[in-house]
Amino acid sequence: MFNPVKTVVGLVYGDRRLLALVMLINVAGSAFGLYYYRDQLMMTPWYYWLFVPDCPLYTFFMIFALLFIMMGKRFDTFNTITAVGLAMYGTWTMLVLIYFGEAFFAPENALMSSALWISHLGMALESIFLLPYIKKARIASWLIAGAWLLLQGFMDYFVPFMYNGQAMRLHPLAIMEYYTRGMSSFPVLEAKLDTMMYVTLAMTVIFIALIYILSRNWAFTMKEPVHGAKKSEI
Repeated sequence: MFNPVKTVVGLVYGDRRLLALVMLINVAGSAFGLYYYRDQLMMTPWYYWLFVPDCPLYTFFMIFALLFIMMGKRFDTFNTITAVGLAMYGTWTMLVLIYFGEAFFAPENALMSSALWISHLGMALESIFLLPYIKKARIASWLIAGAWLLLQGFMDYFVPFMYNGQAMRLHPLAIMEYYTRGMSSFPVLEAKLDTMMYVTLAMTVIFIALIYILSRNWAFTMKEPVHGAKKSEI
């Protein structure tokens, strides 16, 4: 039976040039993501930086996941965190762009937001490249991945810091929240941010379960495409 995931994954891992292209796309995405978050990073204490650029963090992780696979090494927990993070935060960003469409798809922002929506769709989908490498991951790897993502969500919404005398949070829309505080539109924004907080926490559970099911079932017949990668428990 034709399996489109198996076909695409096999094509990419079967051609080092395609694999290098995927890695370069992630390098470019990570670099642009850091540029996109530059203002928020400059406003945030350095010891919180890891929790600011959510999407660039996982595209950065993907670079190393693919490098390790090419080297014949497999780190189950790292690959699991990366796969779930890519799928979850790629989808999360697509939802946010639509949910806050009055800002992101205003005429002056529509082109950039459209490009971001498409690129984050690609980010979510590229998690399939790790499915063959996490299908045998132990439950401990999934629990660690879930704990990490829950910590990330907790830090985003429940650990504020002070900037110029005002509380500021770590989530990706923190700058919008900071600069609209006190404006007439703020109550609406605040209500939407509260909704996204609950959505984010729910998505953590949903995507852990989704990627677990896909890795166990959809990827069940998929062999590890590169050099029989050696397993590590890290």
